[in-house]
Amino acid sequence: MPTSRSLTGWKPSGPWYPVLVCGVVGGLAVPTAWAAGSDAHDTKSRSSAAQQAEFRRASEQAASSGRRVEVQSQRTDTVRVYANPSGTYTTEQSLPEARAPRGPVGLWTSVNKKYPSTSYWAKTGDVARVGHENETGGTWRSFITMGTKDLQRTGTIKSAAFEIRNTYSWSCAKRPVQLWDTGRAYKSTTWNQQPKWYKLLATVTDAKGHSAKECPAGVLAFDVTDNAKAAKANKWPDMTLGLRAANENDTYAWKKFAPSTAKLAVTWSKG
Repeated sequence: MPTSRSLTGWKPSGPWYPVLVCGVVGGLAVPTAWAAGSDAHDTKSRSSAAQQAEFRRASEQAASSGRRVEVQSQRTDTVRVYANPSGTYTTEQSLPEARAPRGPVGLWTSVNKKYPSTSYWAKTGDVARVGHENETGGTWRSFITMGTKDLQRTGTIKSAAFEIRNTYSWSCAKRPVQLWDTGRAYKSTTWNQQPKWYKLLATVTDAKGHSAKECPAGVLAFDVTDNAKAAKANKWPDMTLGLRAANENDTYAWKKFAPSTAKLAVTWSKG
């Protein structure tokens, strides 16, 4: 793949905003190329040493307790970083509640085959539809853009998963849903003008949300390790993921997802 593409060939022309859940990754080492002897250098050096010490403490506590421990200095409104008992780290970033589900952070939309020229950008609430719905005859696909700027931090990616809550399924019968590496979605995106579907990343066969007792709503997790590594290696600012049913003629594959719950969870080592 070209090293400059963000899965679409899109390049930001102005200020870039992280989008959706970017499951930050990489050892959170701070820059070291400061002017020698400057106050800024001294301040940043102390900050770096303090952060490294906190990472070590969190890692030691996790190892002794057998539970993951949060690295508090890395906390923001959307980011949480945890030290794992195994010596690795996991970073999770979620969509800011104040801007969910769309805006500068959190770009997503759906398309409907029944109305191929209609844009559903900002028209479906917090519901991303996937598959064929028998009662209305609509066949849907959805696209979610994820920020990957933080993947550039120093460290080695061990694994990465795209997680999203499946709020409704046609039945409890498990049917496969696919996650693809796609082109970027825009306000103009419609069924007839879809982003390119580049590569199938993962398939999950499950059904959640049809019955509170038999198959309650819950999270589906898709392995996106290779894409996360590619995003890091090629310095992509973001990547767009497409959700679609494996069989778009099967009503039992009809699902709804909540984009505001989407998360990219990445486990990494600092070595």
